[in-house]
Amino acid sequence: MIDETEEDEETQRSSRNDGVSRKKKKKSLGFKGGKTKRALIGAGGRILFYPTLFYNLVRFKLQSQFRWWDQIDEYLLMGAVPFRKDVPRLKELGVGGVITLNEPYETLVPSSLYNAYEMEHLVIPTRDYLFAPSIADITQAVNFIHKNALLGKTTYVHCKAGRGRSTVVVLCYLIEHKSMTVATDFEHVRSIRPRVLLHQSQRKAVEEFKRLHSSLSESAFIVTSDV
Repeated sequence: MIDETEEDEETQRSSRNDGVSRKKKKKSLGFKGGKTKRALIGAGGRILFYPTLFYNLVRFKLQSQFRWWDQIDEYLLMGAVPFRKDVPRLKELGVGGVITLNEPYETLVPSSLYNAYEMEHLVIPTRDYLFAPSIADITQAVNFIHKNALLGKTTYVHCKAGRGRSTVVVLCYLIEHKSMTVATDFEHVRSIRPRVLLHQSQRKAVEEFKRLHSSLSESAFIVTSDV
């Protein structure tokens, strides 16, 4: 005969184990769902690339306020994906480096052409619409912009439309080297390029970079104070 207390404990353990199994299953399904969502967005991006690019070109031709790129800072331009014919014009504007945040199918200018005009080309493939570069990639891009600025060279940061992916990098550069907050940073960029837009995941990437930058700055201050 099984004691009722032992039976209750056994039931509780079984219930807890079932709960853990369900949690593991949910995590697994969530991960697979995330991969599926990413794949679907990627496929949609490929299908919509040329139609949306054409739409942007039409707006550029018809609306004077719809600019292909904008001067955000003395040595910083951001905007839409450039065409081969744009490279000489970028050179005239003092561009010495280009950051491409497009996937390969979105990239219209090869590195060899930029190099022919003495422009360094940093390629950080980033999926369109809902995605942001990794913190490591953002840091690399920010350092790239700063290095060029110290040499008196302008950097052109672009994605497809100059709205989301490029905005992430530009905001993080301003946070690190212009001491801006995320909110004032975004409003500043939007006042120059009104159509910029951040998806929630992109904003989180900027906020994470800001936290990392703040913690590093505090650590550096403490070390300096101790010395």
